[in-house]
Amino acid sequence: MSAAPYSGRHGVKEIVLIRHAESAANAEGVWNGRSDGPLSEAGEASLDDLARRLRGWDFDLVLSSPLVRTVETARSFASEVVTDEGLIEIDLGDWEGMAFTEVQERHGEELAEAISTRTLPMGGTGETLDDAAKRAHVLVDEVFDRLEPGERAAVVTHGGFLQSVLQRHLPGKGRRAHAFAANASITRIFHQFGRPRLVTFNDVGHLGARPRSVDSRLVSGDPVLSLVRHGQTRANLERRWQGHGDWDLDEVGRAQAEALRDWYGVVETVYSSPLKRAWSTAERIAKDGITSVADLRELNMGRWEGLTTDEIAAGWPGMMERIYRDGVDLRRGEIGESWGELSARFAGAVSELETSETGPTAVVTHGGAIRAYVSWLTHTTDTHAESLYTPANTSVTHVALTDRGPEILDYAVAAHLESIQ
Repeated sequence: MSAAPYSGRHGVKEIVLIRHAESAANAEGVWNGRSDGPLSEAGEASLDDLARRLRGWDFDLVLSSPLVRTVETARSFASEVVTDEGLIEIDLGDWEGMAFTEVQERHGEELAEAISTRTLPMGGTGETLDDAAKRAHVLVDEVFDRLEPGERAAVVTHGGFLQSVLQRHLPGKGRRAHAFAANASITRIFHQFGRPRLVTFNDVGHLGARPRSVDSRLVSGDPVLSLVRHGQTRANLERRWQGHGDWDLDEVGRAQAEALRDWYGVVETVYSSPLKRAWSTAERIAKDGITSVADLRELNMGRWEGLTTDEIAAGWPGMMERIYRDGVDLRRGEIGESWGELSARFAGAVSELETSETGPTAVVTHGGAIRAYVSWLTHTTDTHAESLYTPANTSVTHVALTDRGPEILDYAVAAHLESIQ
């Protein structure tokens, strides 16, 4: 893959966060925070796939942590790399250089408290997670300040640093709500409407369609949901608010759904919103039929159904301001649903699904519904999930249903679209 990213620039600033390829310490299960060391053989081998994926992305700036594992990763796809100390990994204190299993055995309670409270120093003398998050957020904001609209920066960093960045978008409550970013993964953030918005998280589409994390959760007995947004419709192209409007896929949407099938493969257990655009997408990836679930539909837009943003802003300026400026969660279009009602409806529907034990359970649905569900899982206070960018058409979001609660494995991955642009 060498095409530009599938959702384009849209005149916004973009940061592409890349976790370094696997290091020797990663392979050995050792925590090596700020200590240096080489990539593993597998890490070195993965750089070709990462470089091939990023080759056509046209970065205006490439920044890297100064540690060898990040610099080598950055140089695999960029000839000019600027190192920045602010991108270095979290200070792990006395846990530096210890095996993760040893940390868990000897300091498990302290580690759990450091993660849950976010105010206890890692390893007794290291950074707190709150301090690491503040450092990461300041750096991300500074990088955005360096960019002009339409420009894109690559930032090559570490897993702990990425966790800190994601605290803005996938916060969780008393526990981490999302998986640790994989080696050589891609996480993208736009700056739009005066704030950073998460576009994709933990995208390893260049290493294969189905992440290893999906298989590992299934092997451990945890069901995995594959949340798929429908393909493009004419309403998407015209920027109309579809809601419960029953638009079918357009020509591009059909090509997207077919590209999804060719990349991701067919799925045995498939549920779908009954709306045409979701059902037509589901038909292309379903192996043994589809089960329709009414509560997997998109947000009911009330009187806004089928209107463009400009038309809604002209007809309901006060309501638009109260919702999108003041954060008041009103029912859309006067008689539609609130965001909270959508979140509760969708989460309730998902909780009733009979999931597969042998493979991912596909849930083919809508962009707003996926944003609402992911935001609900993270206990965010964002009243309409504006910290999340709407998933691309036919993108895939994996969620593992574990004993500890749902875990977001990735968000809005659509590497297959790069091959059809």
